Amino acid sequence: MRVTTSVRPETAVLTVENSGARLSPELVSTLTEPFQRGTGRVRDDHTGVGLGLAIVKRITQVHGGSLTVVPRPAGGLRVVVELPTPPSNAGERSGRRIDTGQQRGIGPDGEPWIDAARGDR
Repeated sequence: MRVTTSVRPETAVLTVENSGARLSPELVSTLTEPFQRGTGRVRDDHTGVGLGLAIVKRITQVHGGSLTVVPRPAGGLRVVVELPTPPSNAGERSGRRIDTGQQRGIGPDGEPWIDAARGDR
C-alpha cells in the first residue's frame, strides 16, 4: 500500500494505492456503495463488510470534497480524496488559526450533521 499527500491551490489531496486483483471499471464504480466488495469474497483472512469506501465517500461529501476511485492497470485501486482548504490568507492577518466553530460529522442514520453540540442538522 502506498499513501501520499499533497496540496494544490485551495485543495488538500490524499492518494491511496493498493495492490490486489485486477478490477473492471464497472465493478470499481460500485465500490463506494455500502456493502459492495471488490473481489466477491465471502470470508477469508481479510474479511470486510464493504463499508470502507462508502464511509470515505460520505465524509468527503460532507466536507465539500471529491472522491475518485479507479482500478490500477496491474491490479488494486487508486483512491484520491480531494478536500477544500481554507483560503491561504485566512489566518495571516491575525497570525492565528481561524476556528469557524462548526463541527461536522455523519449521524447514526447516515445523514450529515453540523454543530452537533447545538443539535442542528
